[in-house]
Amino acid sequence: GVVAAVGRWAYWAARPLVAGARALRLSPDALTWLGVLLTLVAAALASVEAWGLAGLALLWGGSCDMIDGEVARATGRASRAGAFLDSNLDRVSEIAIFAGLAAGFPGRVAPLLAGAALAASLLVSYARARGEGLGVECPPFGLERPHRVALTLAPLLAAPFLERGLALWVLQAACALIAAGAAVTAGARVAVIHRLLRRAEGQ
Repeated sequence: GVVAAVGRWAYWAARPLVAGARALRLSPDALTWLGVLLTLVAAALASVEAWGLAGLALLWGGSCDMIDGEVARATGRASRAGAFLDSNLDRVSEIAIFAGLAAGFPGRVAPLLAGAALAASLLVSYARARGEGLGVECPPFGLERPHRVALTLAPLLAAPFLERGLALWVLQAACALIAAGAAVTAGARVAVIHRLLRRAEGQ
């Protein structure tokens, strides 16, 4: 689909970043930490409606998060410890950016949309992690983290070029879309993993 095509293009476009990180001798863990720090900056900026700057910070933070695994594989430094750190800091990043958006949204309903997007996103990750902990590899599908980042990033970068009311509407609509898409994805993952576990148990 379109999202998958964009994802493939993003990894292709990130090749120079991987080369640059290797030239600077940045470790995969350093890139992981840099990514989460930049996302925390993005969250702080979003909380004061500095959406364009938040988008730029999230863009660089997301880029670090995207290439840390590539650098690990390219340098032969891939490890379970690194994967564990990356997965946990990804959750920190998601909590931060949606909390920042919620803090910057006016009224009562809009912050709830950001909270719903966060809750559904965490459920997607939890379903996969719990399944893997029980020995079941869930096939990738639905609204995964790269898609959620893209859906958050695009309206942030577009917001400075829009009237404030329209920018708020677009950002809130993105949160609503992420909440709905992630909720469906989480539910589907629960169903798939439950079926795979029952099959493995001969039920």
